[in-house]
Amino acid sequence: MSNPNKNKFVILLVLTAGLILPIFLPAFIMMALAKYMPNEITHSGIMSLFILSFVLFIIAGIFSKILGLIGLNGQKLDELGFLGLIISVLSSFFSIIVGYYWMKTFHLTSVELSSIGILIIAVITTFVLTALTRMLEKL
Repeated sequence: MSNPNKNKFVILLVLTAGLILPIFLPAFIMMALAKYMPNEITHSGIMSLFILSFVLFIIAGIFSKILGLIGLNGQKLDELGFLGLIISVLSSFFSIIVGYYWMKTFHLTSVELSSIGILIIAVITTFVLTALTRMLEKL
């Protein structure tokens, strides 16, 4: 027999991750990779990483709103199947890259990422968030 408390714990863990990770996942990835990739990721402090991550989350929301305005809301993306998944993944990927370069251009962040660094962070973040989204849909 399955333990119902264990199932509730897993569901609670996934839901908590669903609330925290979309906002702070890039910061966690940058903190983890900064010691392995010191030439690609430099920052003045952990708070600058969290602020950058929060702004990237806002920019991703703006990208989602723009997709919704042109008729590609969440329901339509689900109806498109694999094509909708590709559009969603590319939107997430480009929102991270565009958001970082927008902030860097206007000198709104002290985090310095190389081209390789931002690509690695964007790819890892996109894959983790896509997997998390799929897990949340199955609950």
